[in-house]
Amino acid sequence: MPHERAYRRSLADEVAIDFPSSRAAIEWFRRDHGEPEAANSIAQAQITISRHQAFAGTLVPLDVEVPRTCACCGGRGEVWSEPCEPCGGRGQALQAQRLTVSVPAGVADGDRFSFTLWLPRGPRTRVDVRVAVS
Repeated sequence: MPHERAYRRSLADEVAIDFPSSRAAIEWFRRDHGEPEAANSIAQAQITISRHQAFAGTLVPLDVEVPRTCACCGGRGEVWSEPCEPCGGRGQALQAQRLTVSVPAGVADGDRFSFTLWLPRGPRTRVDVRVAVS
């Protein structure tokens, strides 16, 4: 029967739809609606400044590796039921982020401070910074 052949052929042409990660959407919703949540990851960094900069205070560029939702799989860890190669199936990948950190006047060698980053397409990340005065 001709209509049965057309029906079987239409099933062979099915396309799977790859939906974005619900986990990422939930994280964005929580972040955008102010739901309190601990930082999901911690990045550590060290900045080195001169004695003059420590005395007067300064702005220091800082590169930090922070997790981001994988752009290839949308945070699912898989693409078409295969593990995502760019993120290794984790749904997140580390990405360098350049920041400018304001170091207050009067810091001493070994002082530490931390702050939280909220970047698009990634979890909240606490950044712990250690100051080295040379």
